[in-house]
Amino acid sequence: MTNNDKIKRLKKEKFIAGTALILGMTTFGVAGHADGVTVGSSSDASSSTGSSSSSSNSNGSSSSSSTGNSSSSSKPSTSGSTSKPNNPSSSTNNNSTSNSSTTTQAPSISVSTTAPSASTSTVAPSNYSQDNAYYQTSTAAQIPNSSADSAPSIYAGPVLKTIEAAKSIDKIDTSSTEAFIKSIADRVRILAGKNNLYASIILAQAILESGSGQSNMSQQYFNIFNITGAYLGKSISFKTEEFSGNNPYYIEQSFRVYSNYDQALDDYINLMIKGTTWNSEIYAGAWKSHAKTYQEAAQALQGIFATDPAYAQKLIEIIQEYKLDAYDNVDSTTQVVDSKIPESPLVASKLDNSAYPEYNGVEYPGADSYAFGNCTQYVYNRIIQLGGLVGTHMGNGGEWGINAQAQGYFTTTVPTEGYAVSFPPGVAGSSSEYGHVAFVEKVYSDNSILVSEMNVKGNNIVSERHISAGVAALATYIQPK
Repeated sequence: MTNNDKIKRLKKEKFIAGTALILGMTTFGVAGHADGVTVGSSSDASSSTGSSSSSSNSNGSSSSSSTGNSSSSSKPSTSGSTSKPNNPSSSTNNNSTSNSSTTTQAPSISVSTTAPSASTSTVAPSNYSQDNAYYQTSTAAQIPNSSADSAPSIYAGPVLKTIEAAKSIDKIDTSSTEAFIKSIADRVRILAGKNNLYASIILAQAILESGSGQSNMSQQYFNIFNITGAYLGKSISFKTEEFSGNNPYYIEQSFRVYSNYDQALDDYINLMIKGTTWNSEIYAGAWKSHAKTYQEAAQALQGIFATDPAYAQKLIEIIQEYKLDAYDNVDSTTQVVDSKIPESPLVASKLDNSAYPEYNGVEYPGADSYAFGNCTQYVYNRIIQLGGLVGTHMGNGGEWGINAQAQGYFTTTVPTEGYAVSFPPGVAGSSSEYGHVAFVEKVYSDNSILVSEMNVKGNNIVSERHISAGVAALATYIQPK
């Protein structure tokens, strides 16, 4: 039987477990769900207060998006020390996301490629307006303390200590399951290793949920994990299949619409690391620090991440079929290198003590294109202050990465000093709807970073924060001109 025949057989057997996490009200009062079949984005950022939205499924489990690093004042040494800095919890958790894991069979991958009808605009606002400032609450208040980032891994497999940086997943090859794996594996293994997760589990779930990238949800909306809710205000509604015991039932839900596959991957990792609003470690059994093997990790997700009664066994069979455990060879201490990253032109402005000048508070021409006192305006002014240039229409904080690429800026997923850093929604304690942007003041030996930012501790307030290597790996870095 050929691999394509096997995939067809899996489709026939309804190999997709399906997602059923339905977004509810966020912990901080923000409505996280998308109404009806709306595909569009809300421009009312003022209601988003660093929210942590939760989603519930028929098992009573839910996914939350309140995440971020606590604002620890301790900073790791910049020397070549290999010891891992003492960071607070691994921040990463986007607005409620639900993988095929919770209660239903997500849209069938074998259905026609015709997208379900959606009723509204798919265009998100390109940037903040001054009337729509969002307020990102104090990180310390947002983040449920999780041990995922700092817990020592009990994974005993081979670990590569130096690996080449993997670019964001801009496109995937759906010609075969093997080609699909090759398209995403390098990026997945880095993010999984940096965030205490099994790459093999993530790859198996992507195969299972998207039909190796052939599903309607994946090809039209980049949602390879069938994550529910809205992303940057955009969603699409599908009818999905859930299970109550061995009995299937159907429910209509909103699923996230992404701009690229990497956003879906970031969103998934947020969910796995930060869990739900009431249980930040609901998926902790699948972390490398708790599960000795990928088999244990798969079993830990059974009945918690998905209602499909055969979910764990399906993941294990996929991992064994395609030998995906070969990608479980990156951990949080692994160095990610990329010799082609150009230096920031702002480095020339550093002082004798190797630090950048303090922020001067000046509002430079063009700054009024961003909301006053917000993260976007701060990063724009900070870059201009230090002698660089950045566009006046880069969008919401979480959109700077993709908009920068479209506008011809050099971007990378490797932490780089003197660059702007764009965090996806929910990552690093950011707004679960709008994301966040900051300025990279330093990069430490373990690839964790020190950022300066505005609006984390209040509107128009500038502060600094240490971001763990795991969270830093989820962001996009933008070279100023």
